[in-house]
Amino acid sequence: MITLQNRALMNTRLRVLYTDDKCEPFLAESGLLMTLQTKSVRLPINAQHVKIIVEKDLFAEKWRVAYNGTLNNLSECIRITGATFSSKIEPCK
Repeated sequence: MITLQNRALMNTRLRVLYTDDKCEPFLAESGLLMTLQTKSVRLPINAQHVKIIVEKDLFAEKWRVAYNGTLNNLSECIRITGATFSSKIEPCK
C-alpha cells in the first residue's frame, strides 16, 4: 500500500504505475487530495516495477510532477508539504 499525506497548501494526487507478473502495465490513482487529506493506493501482491508519482495542481487542474520515485518497501508513506511553488516531499513521520 502506498499512502500520500497532503499537508501542502494545494491540491495533490498520487499516481502509481506498475506491472504484473506478465509484464502488463497498470495505473492506480488516489484521486484528488485537498489540503490535510490522506489517501492510499493498494497494490496487488504481484505488482512489480512500481513507480510512484506525486503531482501538484498549479492552477485549475494544471498538474506538475512534485515527486517521481520507485517503491522502496512493501508499504510506503509520503508526505507533501509547502505551497505550489515551494513544495517538499518527505517520508511520513
